[in-house]
Amino acid sequence: MSGYTKWSGSGHRERAEELAGGREPFAAGAERLLAEARAWRLVEMRRERGFTQAQVAERMGVSKGRVSQIESGQVSGTEVVARYVEALGKSLVMVAVFADGELRKVG
Repeated sequence: MSGYTKWSGSGHRERAEELAGGREPFAAGAERLLAEARAWRLVEMRRERGFTQAQVAERMGVSKGRVSQIESGQVSGTEVVARYVEALGKSLVMVAVFADGELRKVG
């Protein structure tokens, strides 16, 4: 035996949901963490390319404060992310991931 316990059989998810106040608050918290992780990746991309928030804001036609919001996970949709990525001189590509592992570019 490896000592490995599957998350689904550990009871940890149920305990986490209980601590969060139920399934919905747990799911909302998980989504927020994912949004923050995606936002951090945008920050990394900006820094790797040597852009400041002010430069990205100017290229997007928004305020520096809005760029800060985007980089903290406050994104209203894919279009905002696409505009941010375009401000870095790149383009956003959407990919569908199927259950069998197949990847397909969308659009």
